[in-house]
Amino acid sequence: MDIITLIDDYVRGLLAAEENFLEHLDTLSTFEETVSDLSNRTAAEFIGLALSSADQLIRESGIRKKEFTVQRKRKRTLISSVGDITFEHTLYKDQDGKIRCLLDELLHLPDRERFTEVAEAKVLNEAEVHSYQHAAESIRTNDQTITKMTVLNKVHSIEQELPEMDGIPEEKKECEYLYIEADEDHIHRQKDGREEKGCHIGKLIYLFEGKKEICNGRRELISPHYFGGLYAGTKTNAELWKSVEAYIEEHYDQDVLQCVYISSDGGNWIRAGADYVYKSKLVVDKFHLMKYINRVARCTLDDEQTTKGRFYKYIYKNKLRAAKKLLTRIQNHCDGSDRAVEECRAYFIGNWEYIQRAFHDEHVLGCSTEGHISSVYSERMSSRPMGWSETGTDRMCKLRCYIRNYGRGKVVDLVKYRREKELGADLATGTDGMIDEPVRKEYTAAQKEAFKYAEAMHATLSDKATVKKILSIREQLGDI
Repeated sequence: MDIITLIDDYVRGLLAAEENFLEHLDTLSTFEETVSDLSNRTAAEFIGLALSSADQLIRESGIRKKEFTVQRKRKRTLISSVGDITFEHTLYKDQDGKIRCLLDELLHLPDRERFTEVAEAKVLNEAEVHSYQHAAESIRTNDQTITKMTVLNKVHSIEQELPEMDGIPEEKKECEYLYIEADEDHIHRQKDGREEKGCHIGKLIYLFEGKKEICNGRRELISPHYFGGLYAGTKTNAELWKSVEAYIEEHYDQDVLQCVYISSDGGNWIRAGADYVYKSKLVVDKFHLMKYINRVARCTLDDEQTTKGRFYKYIYKNKLRAAKKLLTRIQNHCDGSDRAVEECRAYFIGNWEYIQRAFHDEHVLGCSTEGHISSVYSERMSSRPMGWSETGTDRMCKLRCYIRNYGRGKVVDLVKYRREKELGADLATGTDGMIDEPVRKEYTAAQKEAFKYAEAMHATLSDKATVKKILSIREQLGDI
């Protein structure tokens, strides 16, 4: 099929669908589905024709004839966002005797890849929100099979270290105070034939410039940027914090920057951030502080609210010794409270400086890590009864952070980045400029002829179609 025949079939199909709809105006849903299917099918066939034409231009190229010998043709089918794309491409032998497909190389298309970049991005976007099975069913194909394992493999193939898509800005931002909040999500470990045990710790760090009020009682972060993944162990945790510091150095003027506040629940992996982030100060997350105080206050013989008030009074007045004495009195008078008291005591002693900063530094903001953990990780990964592998956990955490940083439209760039890394040195094949300028102009002339044909066909069909439309509408109006 050539492009003129394709255009002819498409236009006639649209007009036939419109004619049927105008005769039966109560079939709008059917009309919409028909037009959508026809458009997608035509789009897939058009892309296939364009790829086959590109292969033909390469085959006719003088540059190609000097360095590559034709071996054979073969068909290839790709899964796309509009359906299956089938096209012809030619295999060549280079001067070293290696068999190569020049079209695939120019497209940056791995040899065994079944998806276009856009289709793979769509699958990843669906998998980021829904189950792998749902993502597999989101792509329409003819004879291709997409399973949830296919989607799993696409998620697992995401690069371990994701690129900075926005690039380094020419001018750095001038910001006196930055804020970092960090927390973790406990993600159920997948059974792997051994005894089911434990969970993965998905780490989440987000950096922002402050908070602004968007409505009564609700605020949003200013210029947030998310970092996440497993990063288990001291070495990889250091890499995570170094990436945070690198981002700050690239985007913010360090001379203007006064302080970077790191809100923490007291976890060692978060506290380690102060060793890597320049001008950083640790701050206790008041939510987690409140949890420790509430647990102890429930064990007291006095009124619970009174006990809480005493703890907060000692915190405001910087009286650690008084707080410790109150904990001892609660421990002596209440059975079964030893663990809660000792945990609270250890938390006070280990974080008292950071607790004071949270209550007395005017630049410190409230912390919202629990809400962010819920929306960024938990709603997809831990709020439902499902298990995750180590690789799947890490890549999904990174994918969800990536989408919040750059948006869903940028996932296709993530796919391109992965494929270019996969192809590696094969991208530098010397195939650039393979299509000669005279051949390119000849193809452009053919496109212009197709356009003229489409215009002439439209002029021929429009008059006849208009008469039929008028008669159909008149007939239906008479039935009202």
